[in-house]
Amino acid sequence: MNQIVINDYVVIEVSNEIYFGNYALIDGKEYLTEIVYDLPNCIAIKSKGDFVGKEVFFHD
Repeated sequence: MNQIVINDYVVIEVSNEIYFGNYALIDGKEYLTEIVYDLPNCIAIKSKGDFVGKEVFFHD
């Protein structure tokens, strides 16, 4: 997973095309997701942090 910080959001890129869902679960903490229309395999979460190399699970 790669990431880029844009203002109050972290945009994360996953290696495979998957269903993102409305929430991301990373290290036991849940984050609301925001769609990133122009970047394939990417989703934004309102957070500050380093998520590179961590497992992420998506759900509704």
